[in-house]
Amino acid sequence: MTLPSWHEEPIAKRHDRVSFDCGDAQMNDFLRRFARQSHEQNAAKTFCAIDDAALERILGFYTIAPSAIAHETVPETMTRGLARHEVSGFKLARLATDRSVAGQGLGGQLLAAAALRCLRLAGEGGGILLIIDAKSERAARWYASYGAERLQGSNLTLVMPLATFATDLRAKGLL
Repeated sequence: MTLPSWHEEPIAKRHDRVSFDCGDAQMNDFLRRFARQSHEQNAAKTFCAIDDAALERILGFYTIAPSAIAHETVPETMTRGLARHEVSGFKLARLATDRSVAGQGLGGQLLAAAALRCLRLAGEGGGILLIIDAKSERAARWYASYGAERLQGSNLTLVMPLATFATDLRAKGLL
């Protein structure tokens, strides 16, 4: 099966949240009941991968919010040269793809899209990390496959320097 062509949009009322199924009841419930409300209240922002052929169909989504974490919990390679204050960045609170497109690369594309958005925001307000809130050990391993590292003392919170994405995104003319 081929991944449908898609574009990114902020979550909106017209999007069919009910039909989305990533296989995780809590993630589905968040998308259906809380994502749009949080987005509109500026608590966290959710962006959807929308099928170009069916403009109400959500293929996947991610949710981000500004965040910071304790300096001492971040791997030393990511904090070299920084003052010993909280390290700022953006929390990737959720990322999921619909079962119909599982295994077709959309998750990685959404991870890159989230990083791009965070890099653009960081240019205005600062932030050097993508702070990942993995929802399971399986998800944590998936993020680790992209280079994310676990925070000290936490199995399901991982971090990646936003700079990890910057070179590739610049080469593609996206930054």
